[in-house]
Amino acid sequence: MSGHYHNGMDLLTAKDVERIYLVTDQLQLHRDWVVVPLACAKEAFAIVQPDGKLLLRPPAGDLFEPWIDGLSARLSAIDLSRTARLGVDDPMRHLTGPHAPHAQGTQRYLQEHASLNIGRSEGT
Repeated sequence: MSGHYHNGMDLLTAKDVERIYLVTDQLQLHRDWVVVPLACAKEAFAIVQPDGKLLLRPPAGDLFEPWIDGLSARLSAIDLSRTARLGVDDPMRHLTGPHAPHAQGTQRYLQEHASLNIGRSEGT
């Protein structure tokens, strides 16, 4: 990994992130459940968050190559039982996208409880 900097921060490139995802793909982890911030950490770490998502913070510079070489072994040693696997529907899909609850909004609520002038101009 060559140094990519923005505002004094070491950043991962798209190629670096893809290399990380290739390792997690080999472990059959759902990509939506693997979080890889673009800013590198001074000390690398990998943790499973309370919601089951895997947070990976790789190191910058020359430490990246040895880190990614040992990533599969380190992840295999972590309890990933709460992390979603490839080919399995996202366990939180009911909270996002077309499966998410739809807000009603004030207009619909007020239709039943207010006078007829809601949403109408004076002339109608």
